[in-house]
Amino acid sequence: MPTTHPFPQRTRRLLCHALAALSVLAVAPHAQAQSFPNKPVKILIGNPPGGTSDLLARMVGIELSRLWQQPVVVENMAGASGSIAMNAVARATPDGYTLGLLILNHVVFEAMTKRAAYVIAKDTTPIVALARQSNILVVSPSLPARTAGELVAYAKAQSKPITFASGGSGSPSHLAGELFKLQTGVDMLHVPYKGSGPAIQDVVAGTVTLMFSAAPSALPQITGGTLRGLATTGDMRSPQTPNLPTLKEGGINVVVRDWQGLVGPAGMPAEVVRKINADVRQVLAKPEVEARIAAAGGETVGGSADAFAAMLRDESSQWKRVVDAAKISAD
Repeated sequence: MPTTHPFPQRTRRLLCHALAALSVLAVAPHAQAQSFPNKPVKILIGNPPGGTSDLLARMVGIELSRLWQQPVVVENMAGASGSIAMNAVARATPDGYTLGLLILNHVVFEAMTKRAAYVIAKDTTPIVALARQSNILVVSPSLPARTAGELVAYAKAQSKPITFASGGSGSPSHLAGELFKLQTGVDMLHVPYKGSGPAIQDVVAGTVTLMFSAAPSALPQITGGTLRGLATTGDMRSPQTPNLPTLKEGGINVVVRDWQGLVGPAGMPAEVVRKINADVRQVLAKPEVEARIAAAGGETVGGSADAFAAMLRDESSQWKRVVDAAKISAD
């Protein structure tokens, strides 16, 4: 007596095809990650050539080119507070071949305007944090303050607001000053400049009281005695300035770190994100890469994509509060 099958022959064929299709889908992401990259990769940055972020992106790009045996091309798309580059990333195909360098300024600009053409949390995929840098609170040596606490006492004793310089509205040096105002109650007048170079020179000259300067700009002046460093804005002391306390050590709850990280368009395959993350972390772990970042006053970060996403949420929340309290707007 012939054996009867619970499914008709046509149904059995359909089930076999469906199972075969599911098995292909199951291995597709893994195969995609294994073959990535098989063509050039672009890193778009919203800064002009020559700055800290540009140099970092190019250094990482060169190392990834060697690792991947594929060109990694850095394209500068400066303008609109970095929005031109980030908008191009958000609109790109989410296959890992177009990446973007996300920096603190992008988060701040999003908090400052309603005109942004993209939303970082919705339109990008966090991949990996690259590096971060603390600022240094500097004053002219003629100022009678040798600690951050003495500076606060000096400022509160003045009959008019003291002044603080920055490299421009919305820059890390500006935001650090605004957060310092909020946390200490010191009355300070913001004096924006077109870049950190002229800003720090006016602090040296005593024209402006203080500045929260990037370490590479401040350290030569501190060493040369033309500026006095009072504290750093990190959450721990910097290896470059071990004798300078953090503001938190002085009881002032101000932590400001400029940072850079890699993102891609929203919807990137998880396997590709994991591969890029792992390979970038391998690059950041190289002693020569760590040394070059340290020489620029920074430190490598790395970590998982989820850790970078959590950091972005925290940064967005903090700077939204500061921007709103200081009534800073780009509109």
